[in-house]
Amino acid sequence: MAAGSGKRTQKGAGSRKTVDKWKKKKWFTVLASKTFDKKPLGETPAEKPKNIMDRTFKTTMDLLTGQRAKRDYVLSFKVNDVQGQNASTMISSFEINKGTLGRTVRRRNSKIALHEKLPVVGGDAKITVIVVTDKKATNAQKTGIQKTMKEHLAVLAGRDFEVVTQELLMGGFSNELFKKVAKVCPIKKVIVAKATYSLAK
Repeated sequence: MAAGSGKRTQKGAGSRKTVDKWKKKKWFTVLASKTFDKKPLGETPAEKPKNIMDRTFKTTMDLLTGQRAKRDYVLSFKVNDVQGQNASTMISSFEINKGTLGRTVRRRNSKIALHEKLPVVGGDAKITVIVVTDKKATNAQKTGIQKTMKEHLAVLAGRDFEVVTQELLMGGFSNELFKKVAKVCPIKKVIVAKATYSLAK
């Protein structure tokens, strides 16, 4: 009986510690970056503001912009500042749903992908841009498209990643690239597929 009583006492003590731990936590509202007007992403619990620094939160772009056409983009935001009960974030990456790419590319098309590492403020951005041609492209056309893509992307070098993201997803980057590449080969679509920010080491 004594042993059984001891077990119940230990369990009770553990439960009180867990409750006490949660009582110490506060709820912080996580806000999207300034590019998306600091819209709320949700809430997260923590005992201290420093505990939520660098936490990552994901959402789809249509929920932030109201543009259904952007629903296939998943954005990641990383907490970089906490003021009071509000946690500010910066964009750390974005990526288009792989199923979207599969539906876009067909056998009669050519897919030309550019994987480029671009220097930006405070670090580097790894960016993937894809051009889908209207019909099969020749090797010479693929080479010309790759060159045009690289030159067009290089213009964004040296900027803040937030600005780069804004231009890639909501600016005229894709439209301008489409016009340039169309001079090399008939184009079906330009897709900014992925971008990831990494701090300089």
